[in-house]
Amino acid sequence: MRRTKYQIPTLLTVALLSVCILGAKDKHPKEQDQIVIESQIPNADGPVTRFVATRHYDRSYIYAEREAGKPVTLIDVTNPSHPLILSQATFPAPSGNLLAVAGTAALAGDAATEKAVVPQTIRIMDFSDPAKPTVSKQFDNVTAIQNVSGGLILLANTDGIWILSQHFAADPAVEKSYAYKVVYGESMYH
Repeated sequence: MRRTKYQIPTLLTVALLSVCILGAKDKHPKEQDQIVIESQIPNADGPVTRFVATRHYDRSYIYAEREAGKPVTLIDVTNPSHPLILSQATFPAPSGNLLAVAGTAALAGDAATEKAVVPQTIRIMDFSDPAKPTVSKQFDNVTAIQNVSGGLILLANTDGIWILSQHFAADPAVEKSYAYKVVYGESMYH
């Protein structure tokens, strides 16, 4: 088989690219399943009692609701590592709550639907060694928690609003198959 002058550089480029892909390090190592703290927003306006999540186009928003008379905070969590506080608004009525949200629009009512918030303790547990589970992080006095689509988990305590994310370990068989396809391409024999 005769190689053209373009085949050898192409083969070298594919080999170099596959080494770079296989050797790339992720921000969150995937040797095991993890729940990772992405960021924390300090709490200055009282305890958060409820989160309401919504999307608008490619943006993800969270409304952090507090007790009556305290501001509702609109947070852009599209990039969980760098959340952006977009707005803090207090309802005109002495009590109120969010009834529905759609992106950056909200339907707010006057009637309070507050329940007494009982603070709780939430722990990030590591079960990678099932015989000896460990606590990776503990959050005390949690007043609100919500699991949001896309692997985000929000919780609020006296320290602020915490944005966590779920990361699943990579399957070694899938990784090996992918690496093979990157180097050799699709084949009906593999």
